[in-house]
Amino acid sequence: MNITIRERGALVFEALQNKSAKGIESMAEAIGISKSSVARHQKGIERRNQYEASHLWESEAGSVWLKQMVCGTIFHFGIKHGIGVGEISEFLKALELEHHVGCSPSALGRLKTQMKQRIVAYGEAQSEHCQPQEGQGIVLGSDEVFFGLPVLVLIELASGYIFTETQAEGRSYEDWSTAIAPLSEQSGWRCHGMVSDGAKALIKLAIEGLGCVSVPDLFHAMRALGQPIVSALGRQQGQLNKAMSKANERLSKRISAANRAKTQEEIVELKAQQATLTADKTTYDQAIQDISQRLHPFDIQTGQGQTFQDIKQQLSTPLERLTSLTKSYGGNKANDAIASFTQQVPHIVQGIHAWWYWVVAALATQTDDVLTQNWVMSRLLPWVYWQQQADKTQQSELKEQYQQAADEAAQRLLNDGFTLSLSPKDKQTWLDWARWMANNYQRTSSAVEGRNGYLTRLHHSGRGFSALDLSVLTIIHNFHLTRPDGTIAAQRLFDHEFPDLFEWVVEHMGELPLARQSKKTQRPNSFHLEGFPA
Repeated sequence: MNITIRERGALVFEALQNKSAKGIESMAEAIGISKSSVARHQKGIERRNQYEASHLWESEAGSVWLKQMVCGTIFHFGIKHGIGVGEISEFLKALELEHHVGCSPSALGRLKTQMKQRIVAYGEAQSEHCQPQEGQGIVLGSDEVFFGLPVLVLIELASGYIFTETQAEGRSYEDWSTAIAPLSEQSGWRCHGMVSDGAKALIKLAIEGLGCVSVPDLFHAMRALGQPIVSALGRQQGQLNKAMSKANERLSKRISAANRAKTQEEIVELKAQQATLTADKTTYDQAIQDISQRLHPFDIQTGQGQTFQDIKQQLSTPLERLTSLTKSYGGNKANDAIASFTQQVPHIVQGIHAWWYWVVAALATQTDDVLTQNWVMSRLLPWVYWQQQADKTQQSELKEQYQQAADEAAQRLLNDGFTLSLSPKDKQTWLDWARWMANNYQRTSSAVEGRNGYLTRLHHSGRGFSALDLSVLTIIHNFHLTRPDGTIAAQRLFDHEFPDLFEWVVEHMGELPLARQSKKTQRPNSFHLEGFPA
């Protein structure tokens, strides 16, 4: 009978629970194994049943659940979150499982390695379903994170799917070209843009390697724009607070009438400076917010599509406000930052233009009716886009502005006669398409930054990465992590339902390591003094 040791033990346990079983001989005959095996399993069960819940793990259902729990602990805590096998060993022993499964760090370490190999096997098994449709459009984000040698990360921003996550000798154009070779070999992709921090190698990779526009990361650009001014504002605020505190402290002491009057005048002047600083900070915040609101495919006020000239004109006012602040805050550094940002604006707008070209081309494949195309671009897309922006942002003021833009766009959509002429089915079809298209506009590489932070934490916890570790983490990201809608990155990009990664891995794992009886005996004392215990 070809069954495992653990399954034999479960059969013996069930036989013991069966009142009709008469002794070792009848149990051996019922199960189909030798009497000596039955006796050995009986003794093992008696030895393991030291706790109230121990009998649960002896049953077939309990054994399955035990495997699920141990594998889940290693998968979620050991692999995904970098908890060491020593801590996991202590955890499983605290659950009183050391008599039912091998809980030593070495046994769990081997089990963890085996699980990583199964995860890689899952990725290989699903690779046939990870092929692009001919001409499928993507927008990429790229960056490096350094652990001695850089790890090069390339993510499809709309879906969150990681194409490249590999350690290289450097971060030159040649290193990147080698890293993205698997992507380049899949000829079906059409890259419409790549968002990056503006490193020369990445700009060249976008333009020459991928044949798309290079889009400066708006987060980095905005941070560089505001850093000199906001730092100066912070320093002056700190100086004013310190001066105010000292002045109030002097007033609390016994001082002459003349000094008291002088100190009060100083406090009045400090309050006036604080009021000016607060007003300047408000001006700065409003200018930064205005710049962020203007760099979208649609005008936030009218919902109409924007060109470079539209955006250039709308950015002039907030940039002038920032320039006026440089006289008091930041000086030449702030002016240089504004000039640098102004030079990047055309490249940022390139990303908007590339998205609009994508919209027109993709829409043409869906319908050749001009009225439908105009309705989608001028009515449906603005509403869907601003609603997505309102849902994504966490900043309260921006969220309010985006939601207002979405509400106004919704009103224009509902009042359009073409909207009323469509059937519910057509409306749903176009709504799904518009959601997909609006999600394809990406102006930051925040997904890459978040990934870099996650890798940094795991690298610190595990004291390094192996090639196997990086492959495993990439597969988990692509096929296991879900968004609020329950979808995984691979599903969003390839429009295919993939089997659950964890369930697949558990199904393809072998037996759990068996608990071992310690063979260590207490070593005798090597010395003894009279009057002390041996």
